[in-house]
Amino acid sequence: MSQNKIHPVQKRRNPKLMVIVGATLLVAGIMTYAGYRISDAMGPMVSSEGNEVGGRFRLMDASDGTMTDVTFRGRWMLVMFGAIHSVDDSSAKMLTQLSQALHVVDPDGRRIAPVFVSLDPQRDLSEQLRQYALQFPAKIISGTGAPATLEAVTKEFHASIEKRPDPEWGYAYMTSPQIVIMNPAGGYAGMMSSSASAQEMQARLQPLLTQH
Repeated sequence: MSQNKIHPVQKRRNPKLMVIVGATLLVAGIMTYAGYRISDAMGPMVSSEGNEVGGRFRLMDASDGTMTDVTFRGRWMLVMFGAIHSVDDSSAKMLTQLSQALHVVDPDGRRIAPVFVSLDPQRDLSEQLRQYALQFPAKIISGTGAPATLEAVTKEFHASIEKRPDPEWGYAYMTSPQIVIMNPAGGYAGMMSSSASAQEMQARLQPLLTQH
């Protein structure tokens, strides 16, 4: 097992606890599946709003609720795509570097909303996404959607959905090569590399905060 891969914290097994946890995960799975079916029935809410890249979207957040682009109005929004099970653990590396950059440029987390969208809704359920996001210093906002919704949203944000075989996890997803930056009014403001260092991300984001 690669030492670099971030995994959920392992706990000592207790039979009664395992039953409770199993029941909880079953309910969460049913709720997530129901959410996907509703999302598919409603159709993806995506619109460019006149942007070259990005625009309107509606996704399921890590609390089993919904989030849209409007949720983050008034803040700079960083939109990135990946998965808990990502190729070379690239999503974890990206979020680690981003967390370090945000600690410097937006320490209280009030001006920038980092939105991590999982491309793996079958495995990245709300509880898994919550636990995953808590492993990073910054307040990462995580969510996902039904396959049709993810296809529409990634297209809108000029990202792709690419799945590759993985010897440990069976399969893993590629992390999007770019993080899309949207301004507080919801307009496209550029991109930065998802493989950039914390210092490079800091240098890209710091000037933006002087604009609004």
